[in-house]
Amino acid sequence: MTNAWDHAKGLSEKHANAGGIFVRLANDGDKVTGVFCGDPFAREVIWTGERYETYDAKNPAHQIEGKRPSMRVSINFFALGDAAMKVIEGGSPWFKDVLKVRDKYGLDKWSFEIERHGEAGDPKTKYTILPEEKLTDDVKKKIASAEPHDLPSVVGGEVGDDAGKAKGGGKDEPIDGDVAAKLVARLKALPRAALDGFLAELGVQRVRDLKASQVGRAKALLDAAERGGADAAPPEVDPFA
Repeated sequence: MTNAWDHAKGLSEKHANAGGIFVRLANDGDKVTGVFCGDPFAREVIWTGERYETYDAKNPAHQIEGKRPSMRVSINFFALGDAAMKVIEGGSPWFKDVLKVRDKYGLDKWSFEIERHGEAGDPKTKYTILPEEKLTDDVKKKIASAEPHDLPSVVGGEVGDDAGKAKGGGKDEPIDGDVAAKLVARLKALPRAALDGFLAELGVQRVRDLKASQVGRAKALLDAAERGGADAAPPEVDPFA
């Protein structure tokens, strides 16, 4: 009976987070178990009414009356349910809890279960982070073989001149044809307005004009578009929706 429950739990976590590189906990009771990996990437953001943007005090569009920039922190997270490296992101209260479990348990020694408490859109939504179990050698090997995401590129932060060189042998290569085809397939399922916004955000007229260094950002934009605007909630309240 125990094995059946464990199997059902693993499938539940896998399907709840399928379909993108971001961990998504959209409903009350949704949870994910995994391992925090590497350093965090923190940035100040502003919600423009359409999307989060890295805050720029010199940008008039970011001087929104009654709104202040808030902090979002992204961390690579190896989701055990589907054995894949993902990105988990939250606001200041959530990150304080991450720091607490880091100081008490060590992020490189334990897996953690993160659970949402609150329905979608509930301003009182909270998240618990609890230690699950100590990492086995097998899990450590899986994590070591999983490539971490380039967080500044994925979440839309500022990327240095070397961003496209890590995999391109010193220059920013054009996007791979197979990758472009997969992006196009996802874009075709979205409204035209979403397509126009996608191209404008990346500064291209056609998907095939993208560079290899832009793929992470392109996938992140598609994830946000497919969530149907769930990111409209304040980051301090609903970091995973």
